[in-house]
Amino acid sequence: MVLGFKKNVGLDKTKSLILFAVLCAVVTSWGGRALALKADEPLSQMENTVNKALALLKDPVLKKQQVLRQQKLYELIDYRFDFQLMGRLALGPAWKTVDAGARDTFVRLFADLLKNTYVRRVDSYTDGRITFLKQLKRNKLAFVYSKYENNNDTMSINYKMINRNGIWRVYDVVIEGVSIVKQYRRQFAQILLNEQMSGLIKRLKAKLKVLKKVEDQPAKSQL
Repeated sequence: MVLGFKKNVGLDKTKSLILFAVLCAVVTSWGGRALALKADEPLSQMENTVNKALALLKDPVLKKQQVLRQQKLYELIDYRFDFQLMGRLALGPAWKTVDAGARDTFVRLFADLLKNTYVRRVDSYTDGRITFLKQLKRNKLAFVYSKYENNNDTMSINYKMINRNGIWRVYDVVIEGVSIVKQYRRQFAQILLNEQMSGLIKRLKAKLKVLKKVEDQPAKSQL
């Protein structure tokens, strides 16, 4: 499950997709790329993010400072992912029906959920290898193709990106043909139908509270 809702295969799949989307963007081993591109190209910028993340993970000092390392990984993800646009697309038509305050709260909680759920598990997912293959660009939009390999398993992971003042930022990830944003949109639509925006925000807050409690447990046990 993603937010602690009734068990559903689709929701479990969403969880797995988000796991690969975030982690493969910032923590997997770098496998190279199939073409040389300028530094301002979307594929090159994704490569740069991967290299910075790998440097953080290999830093022996930061390995002993988990909170600081997590903070730096969050900063990388915030820089490369457009959570505002991801949130708007995931919310779908409901985005236009809620006030600005509710939108801001939702985007903040949605981004925090993705980061808190998966980045704290970063050390468990560093054995894979990602190779960027090619990119397609049209005006301010781009589609970056990559593949993720771990032992004998191979998975396509493709990034939808948008140019924000020269910075290419991810607003969706398509894994094996399945869009993360669309997965969440279906999930959120059902919640909004039954509980409205206040119910969705309440669920997001509750899930984050649980994640925070789980995250605090190891630290307390070491005291």
